[in-house]
Amino acid sequence: MNLGKSIRISRIIGSDGKTVIVPIDHAIEGYYQELEDPERLINEFVKGGANAVLLRRGMLARVWRLVAGRLGVVYRVNGATGTSPDVTDERVISGVEDALLKGADAVVYTIIVGHPKENDMLADFGEISDAAYSMGMPLIGEVDTWPSSPTDKAELLRQGVRTLSEEGADLIKTYFPEDVSYYTKIIRNSLVPVVAAGGPKMNSVKDVLVFAENVMKAGAIGVCFGRNVWQSKSPSNTLLALSAIVREGKSAEEALRIVDRP
Repeated sequence: MNLGKSIRISRIIGSDGKTVIVPIDHAIEGYYQELEDPERLINEFVKGGANAVLLRRGMLARVWRLVAGRLGVVYRVNGATGTSPDVTDERVISGVEDALLKGADAVVYTIIVGHPKENDMLADFGEISDAAYSMGMPLIGEVDTWPSSPTDKAELLRQGVRTLSEEGADLIKTYFPEDVSYYTKIIRNSLVPVVAAGGPKMNSVKDVLVFAENVMKAGAIGVCFGRNVWQSKSPSNTLLALSAIVREGKSAEEALRIVDRP
């Protein structure tokens, strides 16, 4: 790993090898009231001890003064709008050079495993991977699944993490199936460290913390939770609770006590 990449990735992953990342890249997919006030959210993330924030170019231009020196920057380079015919048909909409010029510490690209255009997405990922390598930019490969695929979701995820880790990802962000017993199988099949994606808002903060505890026990190095953080009553307290699980090995029950602090 070259010096530039080492410095950048150290802003995403702590010296303890763990990380808590908060994505706020959702606005092109749909309306979220919480994202109307990103400055408040950034301050909550810092207060809660997050390592990094994941965002798009417009959001970075809006909040960079609050982010600089306080949070690592993970820069989203692909996406699809919520108003498009197929929200899972992800396309490249930015690049590594642009991310570098804007001060990003990593780029993230998603592949929808099982999608009819999966091979096109993989080809794009390969180009992003080559560019990231040549510029010393850490690459996060995100794995999601196509809802209409006949293949079992757990197997799609297991194959997806391996594919992106084979093709140059430095870190994998992945979703997980309902079957907790599959968590370890998915993580072990990756050649690089794995963080868990949170997905839609869960029924309770306790559910969020239990999920975090389970993925950490399975071998993940952290979490990348968005809606389950910034749609909670106190994003900073939720992050402190998640940090207790990720960094200190606390149980969900122990971490839950942090959530209700004043």
